[in-house]
Amino acid sequence: MPEPLTLGLPDDDAARWGALYVTEGSRLGGVMLARQVGEGLPKAYLQSGFGPGEWRDFRHALDAAAGDEAWIDRAVVAAERVFDLYGRAA
Repeated sequence: MPEPLTLGLPDDDAARWGALYVTEGSRLGGVMLARQVGEGLPKAYLQSGFGPGEWRDFRHALDAAAGDEAWIDRAVVAAERVFDLYGRAA
């Protein structure tokens, strides 16, 4: 087994929102990828999309939670770390 990958996010709301933005956004990407999977091939794991309005609701909640520029910077750093983790896992 490979060594577990670590994320190392700070324990704060901005970091959690940044990480959540990437993981929730990956659901949108999965739905787009599922459209390209050939007929008869497994794709259920890619089809965990959003119901009507759910992505918009998530974005509104993120906007409401956002703080000052430092908060946004911490959220962006966390999002970048999650993207990096996805890349290392691939």
